[in-house]
Amino acid sequence: MVRQILHLDLDAFYATVEMLLNPALRGKPLIVAMGDVNTRGVVATASYEARKFGVHSAMGLREAKRLCPQAIIVPARHKIYSEHSARVMNLLREMSPRVEQVSIDEAYLEIEAERDGVAAAREIQRRIHEELQLSCTIAVASNKLVSKIACNTVKPRGFIVIPNGDEEKFLAPLPVGKIPGAGHVTRAKLKAKWNVETIGDLARVPIEELRAEFGKNGAYLADAARGMDDSPIITDRATKSISQENTFDRDVRTRDVLEKYLDEMCAGVARELVAEELKARTIILKLRYEDFTTMTRQVTLRAPMADETIIRKHARELLQQHWDTRRAVRLLGVGVHNLVEIEGTWQMELQMGE
Repeated sequence: MVRQILHLDLDAFYATVEMLLNPALRGKPLIVAMGDVNTRGVVATASYEARKFGVHSAMGLREAKRLCPQAIIVPARHKIYSEHSARVMNLLREMSPRVEQVSIDEAYLEIEAERDGVAAAREIQRRIHEELQLSCTIAVASNKLVSKIACNTVKPRGFIVIPNGDEEKFLAPLPVGKIPGAGHVTRAKLKAKWNVETIGDLARVPIEELRAEFGKNGAYLADAARGMDDSPIITDRATKSISQENTFDRDVRTRDVLEKYLDEMCAGVARELVAEELKARTIILKLRYEDFTTMTRQVTLRAPMADETIIRKHARELLQQHWDTRRAVRLLGVGVHNLVEIEGTWQMELQMGE
């Protein structure tokens, strides 16, 4: 049975919310910044008007100001963005029970076989624009991988459908770096050994050779190049852990940038704990380097908590202890698990104190 998978990405989400709240910002180069906007802040996102000047996420604010001195800079307001994100996700769940939220501004949906997936996607895009006054890009394909890659080719305010059977044909002319996880080191090896520049070039490399060079990730690359992906939509909403992660547009080597993103995600995790009336005992750091290598490290606390300051302190310590500073970071994440409901934690804390 052919699946109908939608990938939805909210366009320049933080900047769009700021424009929604202050219409005077529309059409102007806008930078949403993390950290001190007057000193060593970092670009969280930028409007498309600012991106034309080369401004991008994870860029230092000083460099962004140099590239686009006329930009309007506002501090990030994560609580407000989370509220708008929740409205979008609620709308998506009205359209399908099979929704997987992967970040504050990104989700997958699966539309039942008996429904028209393209029509459903059009309806979602229309409702997000008309009811929530937000802009989004949607891709429809037979699997998550192809829908994500396709979505990134038509932003902003885009819409694209990849018919079943056309996956490999669609992917072939695209740069190999469009494959999620194909970072600088991987691309350099592919170029040096097989002269791979496009996804079509990659599809012609024997899978055995890719496995020999990249291990299990070689099989992933071979499947991805052919548009093959059977990963499911993960809809389990029973909270076993809470996490946030960010895949950078460009690999990051600067501690200040990583710490600012880490602080933002720690605040988001803490807000979600409070919203779900939970506390956590274990804090987890996730790092993925440019060569696909992924590392997780964790620390378990004596008593459960839902305190942003504590999460941030331990996440920063894990980063300090375990990040190999010689290697660029492609993905950074923070999470918590060993969750307990707040009303049950008083007894645990009392027992620990006896």
